[in-house]
Amino acid sequence: LLSDMKNLPARLRQYASFEFVQKTIKTYLKMNMLIVELKSEALKERHWKTLMRRLHVNWVLTDLTLGQVWDVDLQKNEAVVKDTILVAQGEMALEEFLKQVRDVWHSFELDLVNYQNRCRIIRGWDDLFTKVKEHINSISAMK
Repeated sequence: LLSDMKNLPARLRQYASFEFVQKTIKTYLKMNMLIVELKSEALKERHWKTLMRRLHVNWVLTDLTLGQVWDVDLQKNEAVVKDTILVAQGEMALEEFLKQVRDVWHSFELDLVNYQNRCRIIRGWDDLFTKVKEHINSISAMK
């Protein structure tokens, strides 16, 4: 639509109604990008509840419509929506990291070697401690 509007003759583009429609379309495009972000996998039910509380609305998530989202005046509440999305994305990144750490330690196998044919001892302590330190430092940084 915007490109079609730019192709209109100059005599039509000088009207205030042209400017109004062009500004409205740009606003809709900007807000549509925000709605696309709301579709993110990072947004869990707890984030939707936070968003509803901050927007002072009471949506039923299973029945949520695009019209209800538009009704909260996304342009005015853009900062609230973006903040909630940012928190959700950060939490998702942390969840993924913790899942990777859990997977590493669930599949980690110690290299055991015979010691004087009496017992088995762990070989490769350095690698083990390096991995432990790396994960502990990363988890500590999450605080």
